[in-house]
Amino acid sequence: MKREPAVAGLFYPFDPTSLKKEIERSFLGDLGPGSLPKVNKSKLEKPVGIISPHAGYMYSGQVASWGFYELAKQGTPDLFVLIGPNHTGFGVRVGIWDKGEWETPLGAVSIHEEAARILLESSKHASVSYESHTREHSLEVQIPFIQYVFGNVPILPISLLDQSLSVVKDLSEALKKVLEAIPSTVVLASTDLNHYEDQQTTTNKDNLVIRMIEDMDVKGLYKVLEEYEVSMCGYGGVGVLLDMKIGKPKILKHATSGDVSGDRLEVVGYMSAIFV
Repeated sequence: MKREPAVAGLFYPFDPTSLKKEIERSFLGDLGPGSLPKVNKSKLEKPVGIISPHAGYMYSGQVASWGFYELAKQGTPDLFVLIGPNHTGFGVRVGIWDKGEWETPLGAVSIHEEAARILLESSKHASVSYESHTREHSLEVQIPFIQYVFGNVPILPISLLDQSLSVVKDLSEALKKVLEAIPSTVVLASTDLNHYEDQQTTTNKDNLVIRMIEDMDVKGLYKVLEEYEVSMCGYGGVGVLLDMKIGKPKILKHATSGDVSGDRLEVVGYMSAIFV
């Protein structure tokens, strides 16, 4: 099973040389870390988590680069577990791509079939669904960053149409079993924060979410989303990461699309964080 890129040429450049330059601009930009990542060549020994945005690189690439910049210092993993929201509505509640490879302009990354097997055997809600992933962008946009920094590390893609607390708890327990078998793993939760409100409103709402992440409060996160009507799209993946308690969170960068475009009337919030 081979997945062709769905948003190359839209969310990021289709040409490999242009794509590498765009990723480098993300690291070197005013909102980025300011230098290119230096990879720790040793093997990652313990699980690490990151939160990463998934808009077009023009808007969220600089914020996303922070997570990969810090991740590079930790060592090279054997597996990336990628958890993101299903924006398309196609597929199943919790869709797993269990075999084959995903292609990007920078080459192909293989699916970690053993990790997929463990997850599918351990989860009550997860099932194989290629349709869940075929047109979805939230995980695809993470892979060129992974390839640029680490090369072609195997992945386990998880697409969430159902982001309920029951799914979060189920996936958290199932992924703990994956990590027992493969401790050299990065769990990446792909999400943007508040959508299409003015800069101040979005910043205020995003800060409520960030506080719950810092407190590692899963139920508090869901309460904030409902009570303050925060239109965060990938909260399920973040909930899984918080519930797994991989490590203490460090917020690396928070910005909005307005910080890039200058249009502050309707912005989208982005953040990057690492759990070590």
